[in-house]
Order: sequence, then structure tokens, then C-alpha cells
Amino acid sequence: MNIYIVRHCKAEGQSPDANLTDEGYIQAERLAEFLHHKNIESIISSPYVRAVQSIFPS
Repeated sequence: MNIYIVRHCKAEGQSPDANLTDEGYIQAERLAEFLHHKNIESIISSPYVRAVQSIFPS
């Protein structure tokens, strides 16, 4: 079993409702590509907007 610990992607700030920056969205897409074939069974995330956006790239 592997455990991946990932910090949120680049955000506009540290408040709970801070969005990712344009660079952060690119990082989130790259993270999704990296993890795509890793057989991820579950994801645990902070409820902060930047964390959720990092695990669900648009």
C-alpha cells in the first residue's frame, strides 16, 4: 500500500475560501495526471476551497 501526502496547489491566500491561482489550477491538473493510474482508493481533504480544488481539478 502507498500513501501519498499532497499539499494544496498554489492558492490566492490562506483563508478558508481562497481559490487556486491560474498556476494552482495547472498544478492540480498535473497532480491528477500523476495520480491517474495509481489505483487510488480514497482521498482525504481539508474542506478549504483550495484543498478541494486541488483534488478536483476543472
